[in-house]
Amino acid sequence: MRKKANNRKIKNWIVISISALVLLVSFYIIYKKPITYYTRLAYHKIISFKKLKQVPVSNKTTNLYTHVYVPDGEVYGIDISRHQGVINWSVLSNFKFRYHKIDFIYIKATESDNWIDNRYDINWINSKKHGFIRGAYHFFDPNTKSSTQMENFFKNVKLEKGDLPPMLDVEEESLLNVQEYRNKVLQCLKLMESHYKMKPILYTNQSFYNQYFRAQEFAGYSLWLSRLLKSPPKQQNWVIWQFSHSSTVPGIDEYVDFNIFNGSLNKFKIIQKK
Repeated sequence: MRKKANNRKIKNWIVISISALVLLVSFYIIYKKPITYYTRLAYHKIISFKKLKQVPVSNKTTNLYTHVYVPDGEVYGIDISRHQGVINWSVLSNFKFRYHKIDFIYIKATESDNWIDNRYDINWINSKKHGFIRGAYHFFDPNTKSSTQMENFFKNVKLEKGDLPPMLDVEEESLLNVQEYRNKVLQCLKLMESHYKMKPILYTNQSFYNQYFRAQEFAGYSLWLSRLLKSPPKQQNWVIWQFSHSSTVPGIDEYVDFNIFNGSLNKFKIIQKK
């Protein structure tokens, strides 16, 4: 009798566990969008624009001379988002290193189909105001439709003469198979090109490139590769090399990514919007 009772208890627990799992999955499927949105909200810790003021920044030094290997070149740039906080643009625009200055800045605009970086507008305006060549990028979400992601980007990013090509930042893992992942990225790139009449830039890291983008359908797109080594990317179609994730520059109190363009300043001007 005791054995039968134990077996019945085990069966009951199995039924309860399976039922709970089904309920949780069903709840997530039904409420996926709000769950995703508020999860991102908590992660990014949104601060109201009213609380963000243009204030002096304490950082007046740079570690580019000592801790970060800086490859030789003519055109250098950084990429920023809300994570860099409030930027002192006057200090940043006067920064020089090894007879060079920061020439371009790529600014995060959107993510997925419902997210806008809350520093984008002010960074976009101030970057041009202080003489930087600017570009905007979208952080790709493999679990959201490409078309709705691009609608989010197009609604918030208006390119002007002299701006850089739009960039798609692809570095998010997914349960999609390789071909599905490629197709969604490719659709985003094609929509960007059609909308802005400019060939977009594909940003990724070496691991993602090897897994997804070592394919013929991406051969026509310029690459921005994150490669934290002293040697440049080996891919022939790279245009920007992100060589550091931990640079410090005057005017910004957080670490920034530092990049170099593959070519001269004259060549760099060719890719800007006419």
